[in-house]
Order: sequence, then C-alpha cells, then structure tokens
Amino acid sequence: MLTANFFETFYRELLDFLKDAKDIFVDTISYFHKYLNRFFPDDVLVIFLITIGAILLILIFRSIINR
Repeated sequence: MLTANFFETFYRELLDFLKDAKDIFVDTISYFHKYLNRFFPDDVLVIFLITIGAILLILIFRSIINR
C-alpha cells in the first residue's frame, strides 16, 4: 500500500509540475506576443517568424551537407 501511495503521489505531483511548466511556457509566449504586437501587426510577425525559421533550417541543412 505504501508503494501504491508513493506512485499515486508522484503521479499527481508530476501532473502538477507539467501543468505549471506549460503555464510558464504559455505565459512567456503570450508576453512576447503582446510586446511585439506593440510594434508589428500579426501578419508581419508571422512573416518574420517564417523567415527566421527558414534561415535556421538553411543553416542546419548547410551544416549537415558540409560535414
């Protein structure tokens, strides 16, 4: 019974930790979105993120090819 109680407590604490981690991640992304929205509309932000993603993918592929 002690082992089952330990696993049940561990499971609940793990779920609470994962929920807190998700909330921190969502709050951080929301904060950056609000901050950037003061300077750019959403359309410009999407194009900017797509461009950054494409540049990162190009750099990754170039490093793999040049290996």
